[in-house]
Amino acid sequence: MKKISNVILKIIAFLFALILVFATPLSLLAYDVGRVVFNPPLVKDIVTDEVVNSDLLPAALAWFSEWRAKQLMETTDYEVNVDIPDILKIITFMQIEHWRGVKLEVLTNEILESWVSTTVDGTYEWIDSDERVPQITLAMKPFKDRVNSEHGTRSLEIVYSALPPCIQIQIDDFLSRLDAAPPGKEVLYNLCQFPDPWHEDQFSDYLESLLHVVNSIPDEFNMTDTLSKSTDTATGVGPEAIKQELRLIRLFLNLAPLIIVVLLFCVLVFGIRSLIGLGRWWGVPLTLGGLLALLPTLVYRYVITTFLASGPLSEVPELIMEEAIRAILRLASEIFRPMMWQSFIVLLLGLFLIIFAAIVQRRQAPAPEETNQT
Repeated sequence: MKKISNVILKIIAFLFALILVFATPLSLLAYDVGRVVFNPPLVKDIVTDEVVNSDLLPAALAWFSEWRAKQLMETTDYEVNVDIPDILKIITFMQIEHWRGVKLEVLTNEILESWVSTTVDGTYEWIDSDERVPQITLAMKPFKDRVNSEHGTRSLEIVYSALPPCIQIQIDDFLSRLDAAPPGKEVLYNLCQFPDPWHEDQFSDYLESLLHVVNSIPDEFNMTDTLSKSTDTATGVGPEAIKQELRLIRLFLNLAPLIIVVLLFCVLVFGIRSLIGLGRWWGVPLTLGGLLALLPTLVYRYVITTFLASGPLSEVPELIMEEAIRAILRLASEIFRPMMWQSFIVLLLGLFLIIFAAIVQRRQAPAPEETNQT
């Protein structure tokens, strides 16, 4: 009966040890993910650097221009539609090089850093607050002042340069609409660069349209109100439920290493009866778990790049894909770099226990002379 009981205990210990092998890399990964994702200063630094110093923002805006152009062409004759401001029509011609120039003129580093800081801080503060939605208010006045200066005029020159030169058919169309219009009625220019004598008037119209759109923006844009309106009418999971889920996820990720401790204790209770057993029941699982944890730290760049390129980012333009992958890999490096050292520590600890148990077993083994005398 005692032998059967020992067998059952060893089977239970083996199962816990087997779980420990696979739980070790998962627990380390979960902890390091939480250490990065729920670290506001780190996330803010990385996001700010990507928004300010990379091509991610111009590439995203160029993608939006292309998407907007397709949408407008499918729904309306947007060349002459008076319900669409001129500036919102001509940006559909902009490519990434135009957006780079506009960013340099009107989206200064200080403006972008302020927006990112406010958004990130507001989001993380919301998780620990009693607010229903994040309290995020973006300061728009510095941006509006920038557009209303010579920088706005230069940015419009960049935007205007995206338009192709007019061909005679477009000029004739404009002149025919101008002749047919009653006195005092505004006639919109075709979406192309008109030569003199219309060039200066066309540019003035576009500048007026730009300033009208920008000046309609409040000095402080309250994203909270926008989020509240969208969540009031939206179906599905509300912001309060999302907040609670984020809190639970953060708690689990922070406590993930305790899973290793609990499993080690379970193995100790059911399997270890001597110092020699440490090598078999703790040393071997920790060694294997450390090796498994070390593997993703060596291949994560290839795995993440392949997964994103063939999955979530497969439909986006190549430049956005490249910039997004680079940003995600930067975050991933903050996760897997410490995980590499943690894996080494677990691996070395497991090897130490195996070696320690072997030394103890050798010292406890009877000497050859004593064996012969027996």
